[in-house]
Amino acid sequence: MKTLKDHNQSGFTLIEAIAVLVIMGILTVGLIVGLVDGVQNYIFASNASQLSQKAQVALARINKELIDVTAISNISASNVDYTRPYSPPSCLQTAGCQYRIQMQNNQILLQGINPVISPQILVNNVTTYSAGNNFLTFNDFSGATWSLETGNTVNNLAKINVLLMLTNGSNQSLTFNTSINPRQGSSLNAPKLY
Repeated sequence: MKTLKDHNQSGFTLIEAIAVLVIMGILTVGLIVGLVDGVQNYIFASNASQLSQKAQVALARINKELIDVTAISNISASNVDYTRPYSPPSCLQTAGCQYRIQMQNNQILLQGINPVISPQILVNNVTTYSAGNNFLTFNDFSGATWSLETGNTVNNLAKINVLLMLTNGSNQSLTFNTSINPRQGSSLNAPKLY
C-alpha cells in the first residue's frame, strides 16, 4: 500500500508557534512598561500641578499680608511678627493689627496676635530647609540683610524674600519663591538689581 503525501498541507510547526508567543510576550511587556511610565508621569504632573496651585495661593496671601506692613516687631528665618494698618474688613483697629506668619513643623501658619486669631494653615507639606535656604529673608536698599537693630525701621526694609520648599506625593521637593517690596516708608521702594 502506497501513502500519498499532500504537498499543499498548511499549518504551523511547534517552533513557529513558540516564536509567535515569544514575540507577543515581548510586545506585551513593552506595552505594559510604556503604560506604567505614562501613568506615573501623569500622577507626577497632577501632583506637581496641585502643589503649584497651593504654593501660589500661599505666596499670594503672604504677599498681601506683608506688602502693607507698617511695623515689624520680630523676625527670624522662620517667622515674622508685623503690623498692618487699619483696613476693613481684615483689620478693624485704628492703630493697626498685629499678625504672625511662621513655619511650624511642616506648615506655614498665619496667626493674629492683636486681635487674637487662631493659627490658620496657609500651606502644608513644607520640607526641611537646608543651610542657606530660609523661609524668610529681609534686605535693605543696599541688598544687605535687614535686621531689627536700633534705629532700623520698616522704612529701611526694601525686600522680603519668601521661599517655599514643598513635597509632593512622590516625596520630591519643589521650590517656589517670591519677593515682596513693602509699600510703607518714606523711601521709594521699587525692586533693585543687586
